[in-house]
Amino acid sequence: MGGVESISQAEEFVDSEAFVAEEDLHPLGEGEYYFHEIEDFSVVTLEGREVGRVKDLIAVPGSDLLVVVSGGREILIPLVGTICREFDLQNRRLVIDPPDGLLDLNEI
Repeated sequence: MGGVESISQAEEFVDSEAFVAEEDLHPLGEGEYYFHEIEDFSVVTLEGREVGRVKDLIAVPGSDLLVVVSGGREILIPLVGTICREFDLQNRRLVIDPPDGLLDLNEI
C-alpha cells in the first residue's frame, strides 16, 4: 500500500483500525509504555488497596486518562507520575497514589 496523498484518500480510512507488529514498534524510553503493555493491569494504591483493572485509555490534552473498572463502575485516573507511581510489568500491576477523593469521582 502506498502513502495517503489527499483528503479523499484519507477519508477511505475513517473508522478503520491500524495494526503494527510488536517487533516494528519504536523502542520507548525509561518509564514509557505502550497501552497494550498495561491493558488489564490490576491497579492498587500505595497502601495495597485493590482499585480495579485498566480497561482503556482516553487521550486528552495535558495528560491521558486511564479507564479503570472497579466494581461495575469506571474511574478515570490521570496518567501522570505523581499519581501513577509504579508500573510492574512482570506482575501486571500499577501502583497509584491518588489524591483524596479521586477514587470517588470520575464515574462515567
